[in-house]
Amino acid sequence: MNFLLIVILCLIIHNSSTGLQAKVVFDNDSSISSNYAFWGVSLAHAGILSASFAKQQKDYWSRPSSFSIMSLSMERDDALYADKAGHMSFAYGYSRIIKESYTCAGMQPKEAQLLGSGISLLHQTIVEIQDGFSTGEPYLGFSRGDMIGNIIGAGLPVLQTYYPSLDMFRLKFSFKRSKDYSTDTYNSLLNDYTSTYHWLSIHVHPLLSKDLQTSWTPYLALAIGHSVKNIDRAGAGNHELWLSLDLNVEALPGNSDFAKMVKTTLQMIKLPMPCIRILPTVVWYGIRL
Repeated sequence: MNFLLIVILCLIIHNSSTGLQAKVVFDNDSSISSNYAFWGVSLAHAGILSASFAKQQKDYWSRPSSFSIMSLSMERDDALYADKAGHMSFAYGYSRIIKESYTCAGMQPKEAQLLGSGISLLHQTIVEIQDGFSTGEPYLGFSRGDMIGNIIGAGLPVLQTYYPSLDMFRLKFSFKRSKDYSTDTYNSLLNDYTSTYHWLSIHVHPLLSKDLQTSWTPYLALAIGHSVKNIDRAGAGNHELWLSLDLNVEALPGNSDFAKMVKTTLQMIKLPMPCIRILPTVVWYGIRL
């Protein structure tokens, strides 16, 4: 059923689109209508999301219940709101990756981003609804905070498409396994928010005057990071705040549609760079995730 929802969404966009007649050229002698590439990419994403739903059905949704909404206190206590940043970052990064894959298939960038954000938000919305009908840990109801994070994350790339001045921002992840991590408690690092860091990366170079741009490389950005430590999913724990240099992967050479898709995928992850933890205490690090 979820597979069909993705295909139906793609069909609606396809039929309403006027920018799908470009050709995808494989060599000097042959080409194929981008409609074929469009459906190939659509089926690939439908398969990926269906596999995601199947795994979550196995791990979390095996005990259905009547629909419930997570309490506001539980929204906070679960991970001190760090999970909301995770939903935001994932929805943002995946919508941009989908956009680049459809651009490779011949779609116009604006249409591709609308479709990418739509598929990303559809996936996250189905997850939240299914969580609402599940009593399995750690999903104990529909999360309003998670849904707000999903909407912001999927919506930001659309705003950046129509308002290029916002394109200086990127949402990213990084992972460093903490002392609290245990496979007995978490089935992946993605679920352990003490091992997960969420970053707002800011491209500095476009913000500088032409005179100052010569003194700052476009390959470097600045990032503000957040994580939590010592959480017990019952309200305990503390926040961490970080400042760091960041590598702007998208500034690297390569302007083909495929190269942009690869760089966009890599841009989801913040690579190890010099950084400072400014909360709860100040600590300088030479190189750190």
